[in-house]
Amino acid sequence: MASNCTLKEPRIELDYATYVGTSLSNGVDQFLGMRYAAAPVGDLRWRAPAPPEQQGIELAQEFNNFCIGTGEKEAPGVGEDCLYVNVWKPTDATPKSKLPVWVFIQGGGYNQNWSPNYNGSEVVETSGHNIIQVNFNYRVGVYGFFAGKAVEENGDLNNGLRDQLALLHWVQNNISKFGGDPKHVVIHGSSAGAGSVALHLISPRPATATLFAGGIMESVFVPQQPRKTELEWQYHRFVEQLGCAGDSAEEEMVCLRGRDTNATQEANVPSPFPESIGAPFWYWVPVIDGDLIPDEPLELFARGEFTKVPMIIGNNQNEGVFFVPQASTAQDVINFMDDNYPRLTGDDNTKIAEYYPLMDPAPPNAPYFPSVEQAYGESTLICPAISILEAIRNADAEPAWSYRNHIYDDFYASLGFGTPHGYEEGAIFGPNNTNNPGRYTSPESFYTYNAPLVPVFMDYWISFVRTLSPNPYRSDEAPKWHPWNESRSKLLIELDNLHMEAVGESQFERCEFWEGIDRSLGSK
Repeated sequence: MASNCTLKEPRIELDYATYVGTSLSNGVDQFLGMRYAAAPVGDLRWRAPAPPEQQGIELAQEFNNFCIGTGEKEAPGVGEDCLYVNVWKPTDATPKSKLPVWVFIQGGGYNQNWSPNYNGSEVVETSGHNIIQVNFNYRVGVYGFFAGKAVEENGDLNNGLRDQLALLHWVQNNISKFGGDPKHVVIHGSSAGAGSVALHLISPRPATATLFAGGIMESVFVPQQPRKTELEWQYHRFVEQLGCAGDSAEEEMVCLRGRDTNATQEANVPSPFPESIGAPFWYWVPVIDGDLIPDEPLELFARGEFTKVPMIIGNNQNEGVFFVPQASTAQDVINFMDDNYPRLTGDDNTKIAEYYPLMDPAPPNAPYFPSVEQAYGESTLICPAISILEAIRNADAEPAWSYRNHIYDDFYASLGFGTPHGYEEGAIFGPNNTNNPGRYTSPESFYTYNAPLVPVFMDYWISFVRTLSPNPYRSDEAPKWHPWNESRSKLLIELDNLHMEAVGESQFERCEFWEGIDRSLGSK
């Protein structure tokens, strides 16, 4: 287990600061809350991240702010000044060590930092002190994904993704000083973090492909995918809510940048898309800007226009349970899906009703809760993963390993939730290292009856980070994991039941339907 017992104060000299970290008793040094970019406040709000300012000697012994999200209040530990990175390294690692680097991109639907401040010391220790672990914060909600012509002309689009790229460039420039190999970086994300990995894979920028050697996508998140021209209504709604409507776009943006965080947060809330009744679950998302995101991501994957690197791509059985309503009727299912994908047609809705009829009950939930859970989970998280896996297979690309997490948990079973979104993170990093009150917290069962699955997950992931394959350093209890490219099969993960399984034809049929829907926000 990770220890907080300190031994000495290690130092790392970067070009802009010297950071003083902490040496732990498990042979790991940690450096917390280091700036990787300037504070994105004032005139830097809604602009691409700027380099950090020159500093002197700075303590890096506590986590710093994470980024304020949609609907949140400014509070200690959360705010706009949030572009910080955390690094865990073996104590004896030097610039000559050239260790593999694991960069974790947290999720939160692009609207929150949902998994900040994970502790990476245990995975470094468990690896035999053979890796470097990195995690960080990036802008979300209106600060990370505000769009519109005025924003583009007086700032930048997709700044949350630009923060991630700035971090990956920071890794290239600095990780060797921690003992890491900038040529062996694995980017790993969960949910929107996994969606971000997918977006970096399809980014056309020549330099992007040199920033990482492999990727891990847990529950890849592909929601509505608007083009930048489709969000003028969102821009004007936000401007009006903050009382900044003016005679010019420049004047409006100056006004918006002048509003303090608390005032801005009053308007950083979801509202219905045009022609929709209810607000979507995720309001601010990356936009197709012709730069970082040149076209609809799943289409780019299907055309083979993506960076080919080894991948792990997988899902939990019940991805939708945290996001869907207590649907009582078939029409409730359709209404929710329409609110989140407003370009669904009448024919689409007929197919949804056919594919997701009344299912076996999941007490204490409403009758159509299992139907809407599966519809949303497959449309937004499970089927995008299968589409990407098929694209990799069809392109004869590097190997990709897939999994289906179906762990039984007493607590979630009592809620009728099955194996929900994000469940595996507590096992991957260790259950003591992922507890964020009010955000992601590790399932209790990883401390007790599901504890044997912790080394299964952790060792597969560490092996992939070290070798770009999950197999060489897998745990003794874990079977060999065969890549999707060979057999279109996944690793089923259950307690005392790990084996490869084929994906059924009905799953492929439903996913083919979801791959064909229009994820834009244009008028019907």
